[in-house]
Amino acid sequence: MESTNKKRLLIAAIILLLVINISALATFLFTTNLKQKRFEDVRKTREQIEFNGMHKFLKDELKLNEEQFQIFREAGKKYFRQNREIAQKLDDKRLEFINELTSNQPDDIKLDKISREIGELHYELKKNTIDHYFDLKKICNPEQQKTMDKLFMQMIQKEGQRHMDRPERRRNMDRNPENN
Repeated sequence: MESTNKKRLLIAAIILLLVINISALATFLFTTNLKQKRFEDVRKTREQIEFNGMHKFLKDELKLNEEQFQIFREAGKKYFRQNREIAQKLDDKRLEFINELTSNQPDDIKLDKISREIGELHYELKKNTIDHYFDLKKICNPEQQKTMDKLFMQMIQKEGQRHMDRPERRRNMDRNPENN
C-alpha cells in the first residue's frame, strides 16, 4: 500500500512539474512573440520613414492636405537648417572638449565652460523640436493632432530607448549593478 501511495505521489509531482514547465514555456513564448511584434512594428515604421522620407511619412500618417503639407514642409526646412547649424556647433564643442580633456594639463574651468555650452546647444535642439511640434500642431485638425501626439510619443520613447540601449551604458550597468 505504501508503494502505491509513493507512486501516486511521484506521478502527481511529475504532473505538477510538467504543468509548471508548460506554463513557463507558454509565458516565455508569449512575451517573446509580443516583443518580436513590437520590434517588427518599429522596424516597419523606421523603414517607411527612411524609404519615403519623414515629410511624406508624416503627410501620410496625419493625412495632411496639400496646403497643410506645404506649410509643414516650409517650417521643416527652417528647423532643419537651424538644427544642422546647432549640430555643427555641437560637433565643434565636442572636439574642443576632447582636445582640452586630452591635453597635457586640462583646465577644469575650461572643461566646465565647454560642458555648459554643449548643454545649451542641446537645449536649443530640444527647443527647436518643441517649436516645430507646435507649428505643425497649429495646422492640424483635432483628429490629426491626436495622431501626431501618438507619433511624437513613439519617437520620444524610441529616442530614450536608444539611449538606454547604448553599448557603453550596458557595460557601465554591468560593472555597477548597484546603479540598476
